[in-house]
Amino acid sequence: MRKGGFFRSFFSLILLLLLTAPVGCAAWAAPAADIDAQIATEERRRKELDRKLESYRSTIRQMKVKENDLLVRIDQSQQATEKARQEMTILEYQISKLQKNIVVLNGEMDQTKNRINDLVFALKRRMIDISKYGTSEELLLIFSAESTHEVLDSVYLLGKLAEHDQFLIEQLQDKKQEIELSQRTLEDHRDRLQQQAKSLEQERSKYNSTIKQTNTFLNDIRRQKALAERAAKEMEEAQKAVGQTILTLMRQRKERDEAARKAGGKGSTDYLAGRIAQGRGSMFDWPLRGPISSPFGSRIHPVFKTKSFHSGLDIAAPRGTAVKAAAPGEVLFEGWMRGYGQVVIIDHGRDYSTVYAHMSSTRVKEGTVVNAGTVIGAVGNTGTTTGYHLHFEVRIGSTAKSPLDYLKR
Repeated sequence: MRKGGFFRSFFSLILLLLLTAPVGCAAWAAPAADIDAQIATEERRRKELDRKLESYRSTIRQMKVKENDLLVRIDQSQQATEKARQEMTILEYQISKLQKNIVVLNGEMDQTKNRINDLVFALKRRMIDISKYGTSEELLLIFSAESTHEVLDSVYLLGKLAEHDQFLIEQLQDKKQEIELSQRTLEDHRDRLQQQAKSLEQERSKYNSTIKQTNTFLNDIRRQKALAERAAKEMEEAQKAVGQTILTLMRQRKERDEAARKAGGKGSTDYLAGRIAQGRGSMFDWPLRGPISSPFGSRIHPVFKTKSFHSGLDIAAPRGTAVKAAAPGEVLFEGWMRGYGQVVIIDHGRDYSTVYAHMSSTRVKEGTVVNAGTVIGAVGNTGTTTGYHLHFEVRIGSTAKSPLDYLKR
């Protein structure tokens, strides 16, 4: 083999090796979409809870309820507890997201450092080649060419070699900038993590404090017979107020339907058509499954320990258990009620309605048409309760009926 052919083969081999060397690129892994979705959901719930609480407070102000109203004081404490719980949930999701981002960043930084090491090694090897062969060998490669075509090939290969040298240097600079950016981002994430962990502790402290205040207040009521009797009376008044609210809202709905009919529109839907024919005992499905912790009718109030009337069934279930509509209908009310906490009332037509109380969250709006089995909220302990359960009522007009007479066997 002639010397010129040897040099051409040698430089072609070097160029091939350098051009096919793996080129890494650290990609920013997107934060887990499910965590972002959960944070967004909890943020919406928090805003909705704020809206409900403000609406409830406005109603209380309009009613000019006395400041010593026991149920209002219990509700306010419950509201503070529920809001603190919501803040804690959001912070926990945000902390989880930051922790995952930090893990991803550390992995990316390790990959970038490895790529920098590869680039430095390639450049060192290239420097060694240059020191060995120098410019004279490049000139020899050109002058040993046997034709103009070979000269152009040699010049082209040498140009590509120089371009790749420049490419390696630029990549090294880019990777160093990536490392610096990743380090700054990592420091920012760690700072935010510390701040949010501190906020979480504050919310936990607030949450525990409000629970302690509520329990202290309830114990004071239990110890004082006069206060307990007054609180139980207020609870019965709250049950009557629910009936009046239902009557008012049903009247407004009928007026709206009548106006729609006169305008040539469609009137109200008979949501119970078909269920009535099956008999009273098959009109409504169970909103959830669980033991009945407190029946309909006269009872000893679990909070105030006084004899009182209970307008529904209490069905025990863990916090967050899905609550479903017992029959098709239209959401008549969704919000906060004194003693009842977060409530959904569904109008089923024919003056029938169902009430779902003490929920931790709701998933429907007023005016929403629901089917039987539609999830309308989740079990909680808002309002005046002793634990997690759903308070479920069946009403005809404003009158509470025993739900067991209407629920499917």
